[in-house]
Amino acid sequence: MVALHGYGIPAQTISWFVNRHITTVHRWISRIKIDGNIHDQKRDGRPPVYSEKIKLKTIAFYCQVSPLPDCGTWSFRWAEKYLKEHSEITGCSLSHSTIQRTLNSHALRPHLHKYFLAITDPDFFPKMDHITDLYLKPPEYLFNFDECTGLQAKNSLAPNLPAAPNKPRYEDPSYRRNGTVDLLAFLNPKTGKVFGRCTPNHNTQTLVRVFKEHVSTLPSDASIHYIMDNLNTHFHNDFCKTVAALSNVTYVPLKTGEERRQWLQSDDKRIVIHFVPFHGSWLNMIEIWFGILSKRFLKHQVFRSDLFLAETILKSIEIWDDVFAHPFTWKYTGQGLHEKVIGRFNKQLLIENRQMDIQFLTKQLLLMSNIAHTYPDKVQTREWKQLCDSLIEKRNYLNSIIDVCSKERLRIKAHQAFDQLDAILI
Repeated sequence: MVALHGYGIPAQTISWFVNRHITTVHRWISRIKIDGNIHDQKRDGRPPVYSEKIKLKTIAFYCQVSPLPDCGTWSFRWAEKYLKEHSEITGCSLSHSTIQRTLNSHALRPHLHKYFLAITDPDFFPKMDHITDLYLKPPEYLFNFDECTGLQAKNSLAPNLPAAPNKPRYEDPSYRRNGTVDLLAFLNPKTGKVFGRCTPNHNTQTLVRVFKEHVSTLPSDASIHYIMDNLNTHFHNDFCKTVAALSNVTYVPLKTGEERRQWLQSDDKRIVIHFVPFHGSWLNMIEIWFGILSKRFLKHQVFRSDLFLAETILKSIEIWDDVFAHPFTWKYTGQGLHEKVIGRFNKQLLIENRQMDIQFLTKQLLLMSNIAHTYPDKVQTREWKQLCDSLIEKRNYLNSIIDVCSKERLRIKAHQAFDQLDAILI
């Protein structure tokens, strides 16, 4: 504020620029004119009880991975009681509320955890680009398919207590399982309508039967596209034969799953299957609708049998299609994900995490190679430089993961992936 005022800028403009009230601007300008002091004045209040050293000791103590033998996490009250018995750790006794405030005031909170799904498919990004292109420029008949398995028919053992004035409804958590149901569902993202069938299982024969039923609801000359995950039944030989018969083409049985997936994805037939990347089920929009089904239709309901659960699911689909169905618009393009993947791998190398498995390492090395070869401009130079430096500095760590494996085939594959990434980065 003072520097801008020194250049003759009006106080109103300074107030807007620094996002402070104009009286604050005038106050600082007046203070600099009076005594030239721009430091905060001393304020009233009690001095802090706990020094910064005590706070850091508390954070270091609480954030241990295994603070007690066979104890993975603390509670604040456990920590309070333990510190009272072992005051030498921090030099004083702390209440549970003080421990909580100390942790909340610190930016790093390793005592908290959150799950994330690591990208391990080396060809994740080409596959993701293919799926997002389908969403952004969808063909006329595009459907998302998946199975929602193991839906439980739960029957509460005690009746619920109805809501009273200013009181919620009370539900007893105890229940009895009355069987399970599998739901095979097709979502049309253009309209939001769902075609679903409840089945006792989701094996290949069941998939073939429901798939034929869905195809029969569409024009016989229509080109149909399905988005699926990589469940083995989705590229089984029997399923391939079904797709061939419905497409009026010849199918010669193929040996490997990779060959069958390539054949199903080929666009020279009426029905085309598009597979999301491995560990990329979140790219399938049917998962969004499964969440809606669970939260809006099935939650808090009582099912005395699996048949009643199946009937409820089918009625829910009818209600959804008649009343609530809406187009599902996909907007995510994967921007920033390439750099995030590189950054996470850099962090894993930096800390030399001993949980890293040789198969995970191999897939990560291949993934890094494919990103460097196909999408080098999607990642900033500093991330690539850090990856190069880490591969040099952590070579012994990476070799130790590879050499400890007892299977020669996996060791050879890992070394080849390592050499491939080295060559591309160089």
